[in-house]
Amino acid sequence: MPIMKLIKYALLGFVAVSALFVIRDIVRSLTHAKYAGTGNPLAAESITVPSAASKDTPYWKAHHETGDLEEYSWWLIEGVPTGTLKVIPDPTGSGHGFVLRSEITAATPPGGDSHRLYPALLLPECYRGGYRSTFQIWADIPPSTERGWFSFATYSNKKDWKDLFGVNLGFEQGEDRLVLFHVPVFSKGTFTRISAIPFPMRQWVKVEVKVDNGGIMLFQDERLIAEAKKEWGADGVGLCEAHWGLYGQDKNRSGELLNDDITVNLDTSFDKPPRMVRLQTKGKP
Repeated sequence: MPIMKLIKYALLGFVAVSALFVIRDIVRSLTHAKYAGTGNPLAAESITVPSAASKDTPYWKAHHETGDLEEYSWWLIEGVPTGTLKVIPDPTGSGHGFVLRSEITAATPPGGDSHRLYPALLLPECYRGGYRSTFQIWADIPPSTERGWFSFATYSNKKDWKDLFGVNLGFEQGEDRLVLFHVPVFSKGTFTRISAIPFPMRQWVKVEVKVDNGGIMLFQDERLIAEAKKEWGADGVGLCEAHWGLYGQDKNRSGELLNDDITVNLDTSFDKPPRMVRLQTKGKP
């Protein structure tokens, strides 16, 4: 058969197959339009876009690979002369890339404020519903006989940090352990110890909190270690602000903390992006 006839038949076949695909797509589109939202199984193939606040997709995250603090909403530029807050290459050699480093270098003067070596996440308005937050932490903190209190994470239920709870470093039965504070109300630390495992110094640890109407669950390296009730108030459980880094008592003269892979996952839809506040020089959360 001459080569030109072969080419002609090949082109005709290609056109015929293409036409079949076009007709199929038109029929599918009309079918989906007819049955969408009716519960009919024919609508199951329609494309759905997952919510930005789904449980498996973080509402917000800070991996620090930008090499700076741009992933956060807010941080102090002035007012932290007793320490440093920087994003640096992982000094532990554990493969974390860039990490957030908070370090106390001097005690706060008498009558001064606490050490506030942390960046913050600020929501545009308070989210209402349950949530989950995880973060990686590496700490080199003085022994309990020398140190004041240290807080590793804070989550607020009202604007301006008026109702919150914290994940703190405690000391129980001769061991450093993670504890929950400001539960069930502010200034109280009443929680149930589920697993009495120590918090190791100079070692990366994964911490997670799960929060809902029933209260708070605290995990260390995927293991449930503590639970607490929380009085959420008339508005119910929610999240307005959060911060990680190092928050410590004024008398502390030393202490270093690294953070990485910080995430916040929301249980229900909330598509408004975090507030972006930069170059803050006055005030504090």
